[in-house]
Parts: sequence; C-alpha cells; structure tokens
Amino acid sequence: MNFILEISTPLDQFEIRDYIMIDAPILNNLHISLTNIGLYIIMAFVIIVSLLGTMNKLPKVIIRS
Repeated sequence: MNFILEISTPLDQFEIRDYIMIDAPILNNLHISLTNIGLYIIMAFVIIVSLLGTMNKLPKVIIRS
C-alpha cells in the first residue's frame, strides 16, 4: 500500500474544510456549515465542561483548625 500525502504548499495543512454543510435556497440562500475550527472549538468546550463537572463532584477537603 502506498500512502503518499500530497501537499502542494505548506499552507494547505491550514485549509478550512466543511464537515457538515446545509444549503437552504428556500431561506434566502442560507448557508450553514461546521468547519474544522468550529469542530475543534466544540470539542474543547465539551472537554472543559466535562472536566469541570467531574472536579465539582470530587470530595471536598475540609481543613479545621
């Protein structure tokens, strides 16, 4: 098997790709898409919220003097 990744310029790795795209010509040519940066932001948000939720459920340390 020959796996060769063709990159014509170094900037091709930063290309914005549409993962989910919805075109609605009925609604005044509405174009909604989820791009790679939007996907990364959603993934980071889910990870942060889940970590904060987990940390909130941990037992609290009570220091009495």
